[in-house]
Amino acid sequence: MLNFHKKISTDHALLLLILLVGALLRFYRLQEIPFTHDEFSAILRTQFSSFHDLIEKGVKIDGHPAGIQVFLYFLVKVFGVSEAVLKTPFIIFGVLSIWLIFLIGKDWFNSTVGLVAASFVSFLQFPVMYSQIARPYASGLFFSLMMVCFWTRIIFHPQRKFYLNLAGYILSSALCTYNHHFSMLFAAIVGVTGLFYCPKPRLRRYLSAALIIIVLYLPHLPILFYQLGIGGVEGWLSKPRYDFILDFIQYIFHFSVYVYLLILLLISLSLYWYQEAPPVKKKFILISLTWFLLPYLIGFFYSTYRSSVLQYSVLIFSFPFLLFVLFGYFKTTKSLHKIILVALIGTVTIPTLIFGRQHYTLFYKGAYREIVFESRQVVDSLGSAKCSVILDVKKEINPYYLKKLNCPALPFRYFEDIGGKNHLLTYLDSVKTDFLAFGCLSSTNWENYALMIEKFPFLIQHKAYCGGDFYLFSRKKPAQTVTEYFSCITNTFEPSLPDWGWIDETRCIDSVPIEGKKSFVNQAGVEFSPAYSTSLRGMIHSENDVIDVSVDVRTPSVFPGAWLVLSVSSYGKDLRWNSVPINDYVQPGHSGRVFQSLRVSDLDLRHHQLKFNAYIWNPMKSPYIMDNFTVRVRTGNPVIYGLYREVGE
Repeated sequence: MLNFHKKISTDHALLLLILLVGALLRFYRLQEIPFTHDEFSAILRTQFSSFHDLIEKGVKIDGHPAGIQVFLYFLVKVFGVSEAVLKTPFIIFGVLSIWLIFLIGKDWFNSTVGLVAASFVSFLQFPVMYSQIARPYASGLFFSLMMVCFWTRIIFHPQRKFYLNLAGYILSSALCTYNHHFSMLFAAIVGVTGLFYCPKPRLRRYLSAALIIIVLYLPHLPILFYQLGIGGVEGWLSKPRYDFILDFIQYIFHFSVYVYLLILLLISLSLYWYQEAPPVKKKFILISLTWFLLPYLIGFFYSTYRSSVLQYSVLIFSFPFLLFVLFGYFKTTKSLHKIILVALIGTVTIPTLIFGRQHYTLFYKGAYREIVFESRQVVDSLGSAKCSVILDVKKEINPYYLKKLNCPALPFRYFEDIGGKNHLLTYLDSVKTDFLAFGCLSSTNWENYALMIEKFPFLIQHKAYCGGDFYLFSRKKPAQTVTEYFSCITNTFEPSLPDWGWIDETRCIDSVPIEGKKSFVNQAGVEFSPAYSTSLRGMIHSENDVIDVSVDVRTPSVFPGAWLVLSVSSYGKDLRWNSVPINDYVQPGHSGRVFQSLRVSDLDLRHHQLKFNAYIWNPMKSPYIMDNFTVRVRTGNPVIYGLYREVGE
């Protein structure tokens, strides 16, 4: 009896410790956790005067079920908008999920497996970060695990309060369907799995429960059909690669060799600490593997053959079951072993969360907030008469931090009000200040940097954030500057450089040069200009670099159009093809400089023999003159995708 109580108290003490650490990791500096773009999108879609407008204008267009949007709608109505208010419920969902995964692991295997799984759910960045985001991920994880708890009891322990557990299963499954389409998919997979294990005497009641869940979802069907008609999010989400699952697993485990070694050590210990005990319930290993893989496979094939929906976040509902696949073989029940396991997991995963993934640096410095903060800092320091500010952010989101940071009078122009890149050079010519501050999101036109440094040639400051950047440029050379360009080659055609391949030097003429002694004449009837072509890997230092290309062009008074093209190819096949119209920068009959940029981190560098190409494509084969064909490479933002990829140096 004493040993029994000792075992239980050890389990409870360790679980309490895991929960407390998990809560601390999630609640840490709660007021300073910024809203993400997705959260702002949801908040903006709560600003309706009627529930009908909320559904029609705030839910249908989003692509998610109505549940969480409706929850946020009433939360905002009652408490207003603040990080602490909106994030707290989801953090609580995340902490409770730690407890539920322990209960499932203990029921399916033993308390040791439950503690190991709970430790990973408590300490890994994937569940920590999504618990801190007021979107349907932490809630869906909680509802999914709650559903599995009740499902386990009605399928494998029907003698224990069957009807109460059946009601719990129906409610939690219904919550899954209204939370997210992938949590609904997971609920369907769990429900079908039950058909293989449900005792025959109770099968009719199980099927009746499934029917009730479907009936509860019927009011939502019109919204579902509307959203299916919209499709996925291919405007910004690309189709998954064949090795998406490997990338996802690396992401879960912090891209860390230390975590990989920890996993190998834990698997080894599960074999080494073998003791006489009931055999591992292999059916639960099989169930776990099925539940982890099926949502991924369905999402992968749907994204590949119809519309992209697969991303890391949608797999959060099924990811805990990967932990059972890896660690479901622990048989030891010794208290010392449990303490060692929890300590090992915490000792490795928490430091890699804080220092390897830099979670509290990257995630807590949201681009929207930091751009406004830095803009105010430089304006306060230099004075509004000396510093102009351009912000390439969402106009409907930016006022939140202008108000929160108490800088409503910050003198700035929105990039979209300037008229985009087509009018940026004209606007910059009109700027009279000596300094220019530019804050932008990762979606900005990357040639904006080159355009700004054309007019303000000295970079004083560059602050990089996950999802955005802040720059401070100067017209005059200051005492200290930042040099980001590490490579520059310019073809002035006096004579032409070999990097552009062989060209007929007789076309490099001195009668009508744009600049210098000679310029290159592209004669009528010629479709392609000389092309700069070289190995991409030979150009760059890291995958975070940005390639800026510019070329001076003089066009005739009648010029149907041509494009400056940047492409990346592998074995002759284009993997990326970007173009910008010459007429965006140069009016027919005039001279001007055309800009185009390529961010290397947007490319898939896993292909071989990658070649970078830059040229002018002139499908109408009109004559024109070009000069100063320049290719520059600069250091980019090493953390632009740091929350989802390995953090750069």
